[in-house]
Parts: sequence; C-alpha cells; structure tokens
Amino acid sequence: MLNSLLFLPDGYFYGMLAWLAAVVVAVLVLVKLRRRVSVARRKWIHAGLSLWMVLVGLTGVELYFALVYDTTDSFSMTNVSKKWFAMHVEPHERPLRLGGGLGILYRDDHDLPGSRAGGDHEHVVVVGDSFAFGHGVKRIGDRFSNLLAGSLEAGHPGRYSVTNLSNAGVDLHWVEKLLEEVFAAKLPVDRVVYVVCLNDIETFHPRHKTYYVDLQQHAPRFFLWKHTYFFNLMYFRLRQFTVSDFRDYYQFVREYYDGEPWQDMQRKLDQVNGLCRAHGAKLDVVVFPFLHNLGPDYPFRDVHVRWSEWGSRSGVDVLDLLETLESHASEGLTVNRYDAHPNERAHRLAAEALRVGLFDE
Repeated sequence: MLNSLLFLPDGYFYGMLAWLAAVVVAVLVLVKLRRRVSVARRKWIHAGLSLWMVLVGLTGVELYFALVYDTTDSFSMTNVSKKWFAMHVEPHERPLRLGGGLGILYRDDHDLPGSRAGGDHEHVVVVGDSFAFGHGVKRIGDRFSNLLAGSLEAGHPGRYSVTNLSNAGVDLHWVEKLLEEVFAAKLPVDRVVYVVCLNDIETFHPRHKTYYVDLQQHAPRFFLWKHTYFFNLMYFRLRQFTVSDFRDYYQFVREYYDGEPWQDMQRKLDQVNGLCRAHGAKLDVVVFPFLHNLGPDYPFRDVHVRWSEWGSRSGVDVLDLLETLESHASEGLTVNRYDAHPNERAHRLAAEALRVGLFDE
C-alpha cells in the first residue's frame, strides 16, 4: 500500500488529501449543528450524515483501488492498469543502445550481451508483443522467457542465454526493424524466437490504422471518471460491454485471417525469416492461443493450422501452444476476467513447452 503512494499522480494525491480533509470537516460541522438545532430540524442533519456515510464508503472503495488493487486489463486503458505498469514495469526497464542514436527500453533482469561467448553457446533473443512482454505478470522471473533461461541453464550449463526484447503493443513491422538494427550493431544473436499473439495480424489491415485512435474517443472526459481509480475502472467496464470496438474486437481479428491481411503477414514473416538467415540466426515462432475462450467452440482453431502450414512451407519451426494450454484451461490461465493475457501459470506451461519443443529436440 505504501509503495502505491509513490506512483499516484501528484494531482490525485493532493486532491485526495483535500477531499479527506473536507470529509472530516463536514462531519464535525454536522455533529455540531445537530446539537444546536431543534428536534424538528434534525431530520435534515440526519440526512446529511447519511449522505456523509455514503461518501465515506465510496471514498474507502476508491482508496482501495488506488492503493491496494493491483492488476491490469487487456487494453491497459484504465488508471489501475496504468498504475500497474508504472509500478512493475518502468522501474525495471533497461536501455538498449543501437546505431544512429536509436535505442529501445526492454524489460528483463540482465543486459543483452555485447559480444559472443564463443564455443557452442547460443544467444536467444525473444521478440513479440504483450504476450512475450509479460503484460500482467509482476515479476520478471515469472515470465516464460526467464523461466526458460533458468531451465536451459540447469539442463545445459553455459550453453544458452536468453534475452527478452519484446514490448507491449508492438507488431511484426517493429520486430523486423528492431532485428535490422540489432544485426547492424553486430550484437550477438544466434536464435530469434518470435512470440505470436493471434492479434498480431491486425497491423496488416487498414482498419488498424485508426482502431486505437477510435478507442481513445471513448476515454472519459468528466473529471470523476477520468482522474480516479475505482470510478474510472467502472466507466471502462461499462464501455467494454456497450462499445462495439471493444465488444467485437476478437471477431474482427478472426475475419483478418480469411483475407488479404493474412497473405500480407505471411510475406512479412518470410522477409523476417530471410533477414535472420542472412545474419546467421535461426528463426523460431511460438503461437499463443487466445486463452479466454479456449474450449470445444474455440473460434481460432483453424488459424493455428494456418500458422503451422506457413512454418512447413517456410522451413521455420512453429511451436503451437494451443494443445498445451487448452488442456489446462480449467485452471485459469488469464491474468484476470478482464485481462486475457497469460498469467504466471500459463507462462510456466509455455516455458516447459518451449524447452521440450524447441531446445530438447
């Protein structure tokens, strides 16, 4: 709780202090007035005290979500989710300097090696978006890439090192550009593991250019919904069920695999594979399913087949995690009900699947 105080915006912190002071003054005034007014007029004082108790209760709920409640949502549009990133991601980001003044911040517990270790050592670089980044996973050590690194070190001491350069909200175009800069800087990369969330395809559809801009139009403007935690969260919970851009998101993604976006994405994947091969690196692809609707009616089952078919045609090992994770769906594999990213349990399962499927062959 005390740690959360450090990450509250100054405006919120001082505004809440002023509100709490006003609440204390209000009850003192009401109690004092109650002693002075006639019995006939006390009903208005009692009404005021009743209102005061309601406001105190709501203030307590608000403070719980500001100071204690600590999780994310799928689109990370709520103040609660933004606070989570400020607490669990930003303090642990590391800079990676590239050529021409370029660079990125990445989330890992070690720096990317600047030179090759020699011998048969392989440096593995994990790239991708929020699924690889660990959206909703507080501890870096609980992500599949870090768990995999520990497992590989235990089984093959000194043979592998793993660095996660992924980031939330990036796409395959970003991955390609990053790899170009990493190779140009002659940083040691022997193996690239591109982690696919099935919505990576959205960047290949023209609608994606305005999708997130359109979502921002639904952001609250009234200060109570905009600058709080509980009320802001409730605002977006309601919008999630009433705005089609939120409600029908996965239907849009499914449709993209039936048309030109999938063709364009395959061409870009082939380019990334060629880029890796040209610099002596092997490309592997890991496909995560959408975890929130696994089951007999899972609507993306044929999409996984398409990824495997692309891998076979292109000579790329594609590790599909559908079967692995679907068999554990009843255990709860998402961060929470409103965040469909993989939780710590899903990351552990993925790490073991990667070790067996890609490194113990």
